[in-house]
Amino acid sequence: MCFASEELLKILANPTRRAILQWLKAPSIAFASQTQLYPFDQYGVCASLIQHKAGLSQPATSLSLKILLDANLVIATRVGKWTYFKRNETALQQSLDLLQQDIQTL
Repeated sequence: MCFASEELLKILANPTRRAILQWLKAPSIAFASQTQLYPFDQYGVCASLIQHKAGLSQPATSLSLKILLDANLVIATRVGKWTYFKRNETALQQSLDLLQQDIQTL
């Protein structure tokens, strides 16, 4: 899904969502002190680890992850009752390209 730059800026304006994207860029570093059933590079990071690191309630964490998922900036994989998240590098790059194009036309 491609968003207008205004919508994308609104999504990225939230510091929690930006932090999640930063953590997912290098999960083995960001979540080094935590463990999960699968390696980070296999499915991504379990939502419960993201919630713990963010220090938010489960509903607040789920909302942030849903917004990132709806914007196609992360990919979710369901394994059993757990959901794992990875960055969608292709969509992130396309989003950055869109923002750069819009800024250059100012």
